[in-house]
Amino acid sequence: MQFSIPKRRLGLALLAIAGPIIAGCSQSQHRLNADKDAYCAIAQRNGDPRWAASDVGIDMDSRSRYFDPFDPDCSPMPVDDPASHQYMHCVDGKKGWEHWGDNGVRSDLENPQWRVRLTEYAEITDDNAVRLDVDSAVQLAYVHSPLHQRNLETLYLTSLDVTGERFRLDTQFFGGNSLDYNHQGRSAPATIAFNPVLNQYDVIGPFGINESNRLNVTSDIEAKRRFATAGEVLVGFANSFAFEFTGNDVSLASSIANFSFIQPLLRGAGRDVALEQLTLSERRLLANLRAYSQFRQGFFTQIVIGELGVTGPQRGGLSTSLQSFSGVGGVNGYLGLLQQSQQIRNTEGNLRLQLRTLERLEALYDNELIDIVQVDQFRQNIEVTRANLLDQTNSLELAIDNYKTQILGLPADLPVDLDEELVQQFQLFPIESTSLLVSLLKLQDRIGEIGELSDLATRVEILDEKLSTLSKQNFSDVDRTLRRLQTLVENAAKRARLVDALQDEEPGQLSQQLSDATKRLETIIDSLTESNFADTIVKESRGFSEMLSGCQTVLEQSDANDLSREPEQFLHDVQQLVDPVRELFSSARSDLQRLEEVAPERQRSMNADEKARFKRDRERLNERLDELENGESGFDVAVQQLKELRESYSAKNRLQTIRGLTAWVQSYLQLVERLSLIPAQARLEVIGVDEVDLEPEAAFQIALDNRLDFMNGRAALVDSWRAIQVAADALQSDLTITANGDVRTARNNPVDFRGSTSRLRLGIEFDAPLARLLERNGYRESLIQYQRNRRNLIQSQDSLQKGIRALLRTLQQRRLQLEIQRRAVTISLRRVDQTQLSLLTPPPQVQPGARPQINPTTAINLLSAQGALQTSQNSFLAAWLNYYATRLRLYRELGVMQLDTSGRWIETAVDFAVANDSETTDSLAPPIPVDPVPGDDLELDFPRQVNELEFGQRLPPSQDTGRAALADQPAALDGWSTDRIGHPPVHVAENRHATTK
Repeated sequence: MQFSIPKRRLGLALLAIAGPIIAGCSQSQHRLNADKDAYCAIAQRNGDPRWAASDVGIDMDSRSRYFDPFDPDCSPMPVDDPASHQYMHCVDGKKGWEHWGDNGVRSDLENPQWRVRLTEYAEITDDNAVRLDVDSAVQLAYVHSPLHQRNLETLYLTSLDVTGERFRLDTQFFGGNSLDYNHQGRSAPATIAFNPVLNQYDVIGPFGINESNRLNVTSDIEAKRRFATAGEVLVGFANSFAFEFTGNDVSLASSIANFSFIQPLLRGAGRDVALEQLTLSERRLLANLRAYSQFRQGFFTQIVIGELGVTGPQRGGLSTSLQSFSGVGGVNGYLGLLQQSQQIRNTEGNLRLQLRTLERLEALYDNELIDIVQVDQFRQNIEVTRANLLDQTNSLELAIDNYKTQILGLPADLPVDLDEELVQQFQLFPIESTSLLVSLLKLQDRIGEIGELSDLATRVEILDEKLSTLSKQNFSDVDRTLRRLQTLVENAAKRARLVDALQDEEPGQLSQQLSDATKRLETIIDSLTESNFADTIVKESRGFSEMLSGCQTVLEQSDANDLSREPEQFLHDVQQLVDPVRELFSSARSDLQRLEEVAPERQRSMNADEKARFKRDRERLNERLDELENGESGFDVAVQQLKELRESYSAKNRLQTIRGLTAWVQSYLQLVERLSLIPAQARLEVIGVDEVDLEPEAAFQIALDNRLDFMNGRAALVDSWRAIQVAADALQSDLTITANGDVRTARNNPVDFRGSTSRLRLGIEFDAPLARLLERNGYRESLIQYQRNRRNLIQSQDSLQKGIRALLRTLQQRRLQLEIQRRAVTISLRRVDQTQLSLLTPPPQVQPGARPQINPTTAINLLSAQGALQTSQNSFLAAWLNYYATRLRLYRELGVMQLDTSGRWIETAVDFAVANDSETTDSLAPPIPVDPVPGDDLELDFPRQVNELEFGQRLPPSQDTGRAALADQPAALDGWSTDRIGHPPVHVAENRHATTK
């Protein structure tokens, strides 16, 4: 039975079969296949816990700012530069490709949803700012950082190199089909040919020939394979169908099967050469996986202290020049931001302290107990402090912007809120005491205003009497009276600007009159002499009376505004500050109790004298607290005095009560200031560090055993050592075995193969090593490069040892500096306390008629003490942060920093005592099974000139026999002891490299 298939259906079926074959896989499928092979290659090496990574995918997190929401294979075109874009449509007068815009145009480069999705993994404050601490900074960096993404992509690209080398040594299949039609006409064109009859060249033709219309359809498939021995085999099969449409329409079907085999025996032969590129790529992938694991350690230190300290994965070859700690390192990163923030807080606290002190100095100046020079000196220092505060604030904002853009990969306009829990322990002064001091200062100003009104009223009465008898006074008395009037008018002018009732009733008139009177009095006093003072009194007596009347008006109005409600309201307000101070005492006792709890831990690193001093300091703190609470001028006495003032108050003794409250507020303010120093001292003593007890020799051995980059460095040295053998191979003769053959079909049948149609060719090719100058130079270069790398690795070990020794010394230095700065802060606190008390000490008695004044160096002492407190606080903070940063660097440099899957440091204490007790550690895999070179059979080779035939005498034979083990076990060299690196050159009796394979 015959079946007939319609030609149309047959054509569609052939098209359906041939279409996918012609088109091949889609772009997406190629991308997915590349990912599958690359991740598989990485996973084969990702099982060792020393460098295993939980996530090595290069697809960006969908929450990332850099995530691309579009199909990577059909991505829309970014916005182009208009001037450049025109060349995509027309270049050199030629029309460009018209499908550039088929996928559309994207307006934004970054992920438009990344800000919205911040709430999924970051804490957002009420001010719509991202709460930033160490954990959140690490998470944000892993989601957004381009640096981390770049290192992941480098690791991925290295795995692609591995897949390429594996493919090169794998069986590769090729197949295709060709279709061609040839037409030959009936005539051949004229041509020049030699005529033997005439013995000359003539033009002959045209000739008549057979017409031909032939269609050839050829299909072929072949497989190619490279062997680990450097041989190569090619097997192919092809069939051909020829159709001749001229005449009787004949056709021919034929097939051929062929093969080709090449195997070098000397040059280019052997597994050492054939597997070299694959071995290198496999070892580089392992090295980059380790480098990525170490990069994660450095990435954490970069986030926290602003220092990467590692190189990360590299696409090129490995290096024996390894990076180690240089011996210099500061505090940047997140800790640097906290340091700047706390320094700003210290400056603000110092500024508040200076402002409080300035008010006291101004009060002393008003009472003529201090000269204006000291007051102005303090005022000038306050302005300098304000300017410094502005600089510090601006520097912090710039540092935050740099941190967001350079470390986290976030834009500078993203608002962040620093979580300062880590440095809260350095906020020595209780926050409650600050608010209490602010409230007490307001009350002090308030009661001072009330007391000043009473004092001014008394001075008005005295001056009224003095002015009435001014004509009877001598020159000195007149001068003194007018100066007192000038002071009174100045004070009244200040108050006139603050009294609302006066402003409403006489808008600015009285204030202006008093200001003019102040200037007028200054002119009169400056021009007053013994010869004209009598005439001046007669001329200005009426003006003096008007000035005094204006002062009286201001005082009366002020009395109506203030004294009408006082001191009843003041007594009520000041009573509200009793319980907060009592709570401050309770908080201080809690701080002292916490100090006693941590005292045993603090004393572990102290000697006997330091322990005794520490004990005395704790006892003094408790004694001072008891004195402030129960002493003669303590809290209990102050509460009792306030109770007596409240109970004894009446309208008749209002002024007396005001004077008593003025003294009470001053004493209470001093009590709170001195009380705040006790928790500050206690909190200061509580702060400590985790001591690291590690000997330099043990630390160096730990680093050699655990540093992933030094594992890579040892592998890189062996790579350069293997390169010597590869370069030496090129010096040999070319000796190659070749074989090829084919078998064809004999008849018009595509499967009618017959042995009689077969052909076979066997051969051997030899090329003498007569022109090997370039190869010789390459070999000599490989020898030099190996020695360079060997020296580099030795120097890298020296650098590592130097860096670790420097880190251990720095740790010890930072710990001692912490104790030094702790004592400096203690001394500064005591100085501030004593200098503040000096303001309350009555000035010494002077001769009759002279005005007593306090110490002329009071302002300098105050500024020095307060400046020293701020400086010592900043230095103490810097010492602690530097110790923390140095400890973090030490863990990274030792290679013992453990991270969780999210990249956060698992801050577990490492038992370094075990490392100190043991001479070596056994954290690495055992060494490769290569017999060590026996030292007794070796002869030291001192530097000398050698000829090129002696190169083989510098490598031991056991390493030649172990070459296969080196290629098959790329990770095994990690277990090599470092004492195998740096041996002097040796002579071996047998020359292995001079022999042929």
